Amino acid sequence: MNKVESKSQIKKDPDVLMNSMYERIFKAIIQHLKFRKILSMIISNVTLYSESYIYENLKFLNPELPVENAQERNKITDILVSIKGNIINIEANRSAQASQIAKNNIYHHKIAYGKYLTGDDPDNMDVIQLNFNTVNRFDDRLFIQFSMKDDTGKFIDEENFKRFHINMAKPLDIYDKIGIESLSKLEKVFVMFQITSRKKLREIAKGDGDLEDMAKIIEDLNEDENLIGLYDKEKMDELMKKIDYNVAVKEGKKEIAKNMLKANMNISEIAKLTGLSEKDIEKIKSEEN
Repeated sequence: MNKVESKSQIKKDPDVLMNSMYERIFKAIIQHLKFRKILSMIISNVTLYSESYIYENLKFLNPELPVENAQERNKITDILVSIKGNIINIEANRSAQASQIAKNNIYHHKIAYGKYLTGDDPDNMDVIQLNFNTVNRFDDRLFIQFSMKDDTGKFIDEENFKRFHINMAKPLDIYDKIGIESLSKLEKVFVMFQITSRKKLREIAKGDGDLEDMAKIIEDLNEDENLIGLYDKEKMDELMKKIDYNVAVKEGKKEIAKNMLKANMNISEIAKLTGLSEKDIEKIKSEEN
């Protein structure tokens, strides 16, 4: 599939879209009024409630309200949804890195703990985390539920504390290999979140009003100069993290080199052991003297 690397590329190729799983774009879609029906359909798969009940009772609990214009879109924070006291935390995961998993798990527990502190009866409501995963962490099931059970699987502890993972890689793989014919409406939604071709997006959505609304939301966001800038910022943030890491590594090597110089080791030998250039080591030596 097409990848977008910069704002300039978007302008050159009108078919290229930003990946909608990028955090700011994902959250803007999830909270959009015209996406509410699809969101209700997704949530109904992980609760006992019907789509219509969810649609009528769904409320966002974000510190900031869902935004309606580009200037406010950078205010979107973590997505918390309430359905008659039941809390659902929605996460977009583009990797399976340990740090990402830990952050999500900690936040899920924090929400549940907060319910205890407010005096709410945890036995009368669910605290759910719904993970949209572009990387398959488990098996081929589209939805996978996790809860606290004993080693036999017969007994559940804290049955209202649940975690669901959506395997978005599966429908995308089916789409890439077979096409849209064998996909359900829900699977098409998950593919649309990942697609980066305007033409393919429209083809998937064609003939379904809800999917066409989603496609329109995505296309509108791709015309938003502020969000395009945020997309570029994500790339820049990744670059800056790499730079920071490289700097930290180099600083660590410098400290090692200083200790080696104090031990009267040969400069060429220090260079071999640390990976620093002899010129860098000469500079370190002069700074220490």
